[in-house]
Amino acid sequence: MSHNISEKTREIFGKKPYLSLYFQRPVDPSRNFDLKPAKNPEEWFLELNGRALSSTIAPRTQAQRILQTQKISSTDLVVVIGLGNPHLIFEVHKSLEPGQVLLLVDEYPELIFPLWDGILEPVMDVPGRHLFLGHSALNLLWNYLESLPVERVSGIRVFRNTASTALNETYYSDLEIKIRKILSSKMSDLLTKFEFERIWVRNTFVNTANFPDSKNPRTRIESLKGKFLDTPAMLVSAGPSLRSQCEWISKVRDKVFLFSCDTSFKALLKFGIVPDGVITLDAQTHSFFHFMGAESSNVPLFADLVSSPSILRSQKFTKIVHSLSAKYVVDASGEFKREVTAGSKTAEKLLGPIGDIQSGGSVATTAFDLLRNLGCKPIFLVGQDLAYSGREIHSTGTHHNEKWLTLIGRTQSLEKINEVIIRKRDTRLVRSAEGGLVLTDYVLDLYRHWFEESFRSLDFSVYNVNSRGAQIANCKNVSLEEADRILSSFPSLNFFLERMDSLE
Repeated sequence: MSHNISEKTREIFGKKPYLSLYFQRPVDPSRNFDLKPAKNPEEWFLELNGRALSSTIAPRTQAQRILQTQKISSTDLVVVIGLGNPHLIFEVHKSLEPGQVLLLVDEYPELIFPLWDGILEPVMDVPGRHLFLGHSALNLLWNYLESLPVERVSGIRVFRNTASTALNETYYSDLEIKIRKILSSKMSDLLTKFEFERIWVRNTFVNTANFPDSKNPRTRIESLKGKFLDTPAMLVSAGPSLRSQCEWISKVRDKVFLFSCDTSFKALLKFGIVPDGVITLDAQTHSFFHFMGAESSNVPLFADLVSSPSILRSQKFTKIVHSLSAKYVVDASGEFKREVTAGSKTAEKLLGPIGDIQSGGSVATTAFDLLRNLGCKPIFLVGQDLAYSGREIHSTGTHHNEKWLTLIGRTQSLEKINEVIIRKRDTRLVRSAEGGLVLTDYVLDLYRHWFEESFRSLDFSVYNVNSRGAQIANCKNVSLEEADRILSSFPSLNFFLERMDSLE
């Protein structure tokens, strides 16, 4: 569709080049958008194929009422979902500070033509205002949100034009959920950074200084990347379902590279299962309790460089493999950015390339990306409940469970301890792997979201072996029996430790 480009529009394209793409793409002839005058003078509404997308009488009043439902602060990120009411765009826009971020989102790119002159053009001329139209613009939206400096954002305000969102409620609901999850995840990362950055720097420098270690030979994950191509792997976490799966894990462990989170390490040992590797991530000294009293001299430890040095000094491992937590984002200008934890760049100057592993905030998310970097495929998730299955927090056999057992008395049961902890958390019900509902919380849901997004880009299968925990999208949620059938055709491995010993 042709469109006369004004000098002002060309100037805006110079500052926000992606906007010009909306004018270059082919138009769907089945979507006819028209800007029509409303009954009230000087008011307008948008129409799609004869269907009004806002009030046809008083769209400005309608927009003002929507705006009054939430109070906007100068540090809020503001989103308008569904652009069928031109007055909602303008009312929200004029209520914001110059430079404050406003994201305008709609499923249909064709509406840019009737809305550009007089509505979108003056809004897009202001820094911080952005427009995301159509499915093809979603990756741009996610990259923008991922690269947004949340240090200056205190919250998010979402305004919906219901006549627009009613055209595809599923699309817009999923869109809003993902926007909120990305912002929540970034805010969570920021709070973690504020709380732990000094510890990260200290631990990174101590572990860098201790890299030449005669007790525990150390190496870098960089030297192991791709070395275990097409090796089936099983990632073991400490969810409540783990104890019911340990007997089966023992049966199939020779068919996979068995990789344990630190929290599940002692639980496996109690069943006589020695994993092929264990991973730790926590910078705090209390993570030592996951290893205290456990025989670890026959297991390699995969440790982020921020991990507590006390574990690496006091425990014997066959080898310590260091890595860095990193995040890759495309910023608002379209440039690729690598973000690493504080102190990491100094460590790289001293030790050379260490190797990046991406994390979703938990040990299990880091472990999954590490397995992916090793080249392992397919990957089986075990004990990854991401929920309070049976209203429990962890499997028996973990350090947490051991600690709680010492608190049990006549008036204090293990169930009561679990219940008190769960009630303090921001809980919600989600779909379970078996199709019902299961209780989870805000943080566990963030981890689930990370897994689901990560699985989208994989070229191999991931199996979530769980019937009690949360259902994880974009992978195959299978029962123990189904997983057993899949693994029955796999050959035995029995070579991982020997291969580890041969690597520098």
